[in-house]
Amino acid sequence: NKSFSYHLHLKQTIEQAIAENRVQKYHFTLLRNLYEKTATFLGYPRWSELLPDDKQAYLNRIIQFTSHSTLSNEAVAEPTAEEKRTVKFLLDHLIANYAYWQPAANPA
Repeated sequence: NKSFSYHLHLKQTIEQAIAENRVQKYHFTLLRNLYEKTATFLGYPRWSELLPDDKQAYLNRIIQFTSHSTLSNEAVAEPTAEEKRTVKFLLDHLIANYAYWQPAANPA
């Protein structure tokens, strides 16, 4: 299934950026896309329904980073440490709460 494969590609791309501490503004766009695709796959009418408890605060944060700026000087080159932690938190939340398959650890 190409659609599901793309879900996994987005997830792995974000995970790699987090692991290497290389989260950039565009990772918010990838995260939003992953939330949108997961919501559609699971039958939720709005992707924001998958967000953690303070849904509006997280929605505002993601929208802020994924909206298109009209002025190039408004673009932020690199998210702050807190914003990078938010990407990790939201990805972890999605994985833990919406049935993403986790590979078993390889026994040594």
